[in-house]
Amino acid sequence: MQLNFKILSILFFAVAVLAGCSPDPKPNGDQVDNYYFVKVGDVALPVRVCGNINSDIAIVFIHGGPGGSAQGERGNIYWKEIEKYYKVIYYDQRGSGVTQGNVPPSEMSIEQFSEDLDNIVDFTKQVAKASKVFIHGASWGGGLATYYLLDTTHQNKLKGAIIESPAYDIKNGAVLSIQWMLHKADSMIALGKNLDYWNNCKNYYAIHPFLTYNEFKQHQSYLTQVFGLVSNGANIQVQSISTPKVELALGYSNAEFAPATLTYEGQSIFTHLDLTSKLNQIKLPVMLVWGAQDGLLPKNNLAEKFVTNVGSLNLKYDDTKYLLSAHLPHFEEWQQFDVDTKAFVEANK
Repeated sequence: MQLNFKILSILFFAVAVLAGCSPDPKPNGDQVDNYYFVKVGDVALPVRVCGNINSDIAIVFIHGGPGGSAQGERGNIYWKEIEKYYKVIYYDQRGSGVTQGNVPPSEMSIEQFSEDLDNIVDFTKQVAKASKVFIHGASWGGGLATYYLLDTTHQNKLKGAIIESPAYDIKNGAVLSIQWMLHKADSMIALGKNLDYWNNCKNYYAIHPFLTYNEFKQHQSYLTQVFGLVSNGANIQVQSISTPKVELALGYSNAEFAPATLTYEGQSIFTHLDLTSKLNQIKLPVMLVWGAQDGLLPKNNLAEKFVTNVGSLNLKYDDTKYLLSAHLPHFEEWQQFDVDTKAFVEANK
């Protein structure tokens, strides 16, 4: 139940350096696990600091959604391996997860979320005692990470960024996702499978040629049927972890509130978020990861466009990796992701 909720919470928008290219750090047995709230205005963001207590390197994880939560993320076995070497900072975004305080819709903007993230980065340096900070944004979190990096001042606080299946261009990505889904529907029809269902699917997109928040739940449901969200589920491994006590209704309420209200330049992220023209402003080291089977944010167009436009001269991206993954490579092929992340961090620390 926890895994299913976590997957659903990060699915909406929720590199290659071989391990031998840089020395693999040796794990240390001393681990930290502390819980905080970072106050930004009238909102208190829950933050969990875990991992190697002696490391001066931290990775700030930026969860997906919008409206997801990072508090269950440690259940993914990938983080158990990363925490052996580094500190990991898990925080919930404004109006998401178990964030405390009243959040008016006027504060639900990527601009405000970026300011919140900047506070978390400062907290990581000052309280978590990590002088070398990396960020890892996945799905929607990858879009937020991309926006955060457009500010040179923000880049100067970091050693690098791990960007995973980023929702940096939802406006066009949604159109590409519909095309991907229609192709899959045609394939199912050609196989003679559930003809009524897949014909209804095609009719749905004929009526809704553009996705807004209201249509997105149904779109995700269709994607799930053809493994466009999770393709390599058999490889996903989870561990038992403690999580903050919270009313389950709050998590679901935030999962509805955040995507319904989140804006970019005053307009819905679903119809207006496209950072392509600004990617050239990103100059710091970047590791880009994208699953080949991703139906939510199809790799073939979006990954190539990111690589072409990003301004970093230190971009690590390997088009031949993560061939089994859909939208969640650090879940679906966590072994490879672990190797690549440690190599990237060690090369840029």
